[in-house]
Parts: sequence; structure tokens; C-alpha cells
Amino acid sequence: MYKNFVFIGFLLFLVSCETTTPVAEKPKIILEPSEKIIYEPEERLSSEDAEEQAISEDEELIEIQDFTGIKNYQLKPLTSVIANYGEFDFSKKEKEFELHRYNIGKCRIFIQSNTLDKKIISITIFNIENKSTLNSYAKDLCH
Repeated sequence: MYKNFVFIGFLLFLVSCETTTPVAEKPKIILEPSEKIIYEPEERLSSEDAEEQAISEDEELIEIQDFTGIKNYQLKPLTSVIANYGEFDFSKKEKEFELHRYNIGKCRIFIQSNTLDKKIISITIFNIENKSTLNSYAKDLCH
């Protein structure tokens, strides 16, 4: 009987020693950050040159997008407007109606269409500076 108590005591001693010994963790290696060059232009422009180039690019885009006659697209398919004037700058689609927008300098052209048949319901030209709607597109008021 003493043998059983001694054996049980010995087993408890062994188990308690095994559970309390600390496990050595591997040290974490932290790498030093390195500098990476993601993009480097072929030629460096001064800030004045960059501004002039940005202005000239904007002028080219404005000249390309002339929206004279946009009001004539009312009750026509939406794809005809996209074919002539390009993709919209913003679009929001709901269950019954869609709202599309072109940004042109000081003006915004809003086009509302039906979701099911993609026919244009209304076209509104809004001048941001005057906060007024225009009856037709006028290049001098929008640029």
C-alpha cells in the first residue's frame, strides 16, 4: 500500500515538474526597413513646368468635350450619348431611374434615364458658379 502512495507521489512530482518548466520562445527577427523606389520619371519637371503642363492638358480635354446639342438626346437611348461624349464622370443607379453626370469646368450636365429601357428622360445643365440651370449648353458659360 505504501508502494502505491510512493508511486503516486513520484508521478505527481514528475508531472508537476514537466508543467512548470518554461518553454524557450524563438526570438523574433525584425528586419530593417529599406527604401524602395516605386516610380521615377524619366525627366524631372520644375513645379512651374508641371503646372503649365497640367493646365494645357485640362485645356485639351475641355476642347475635346464640346457638349453643344446635348439636349437633342432627350428620349433617345443612353448608349448614343456615351458613344458621342464618352463615359460618365459619375453614375448612380436605383430601381427605376439612373442619374449620370458629366463634369465640364464650371458646369455639370445631369442625365436622368429609365433603368429598364435605358431611354433618357431629362437632361439638365447646371452652372456651379451662378447656381443656375441653362436651357442649352454654352461654352462661354461653362469654361
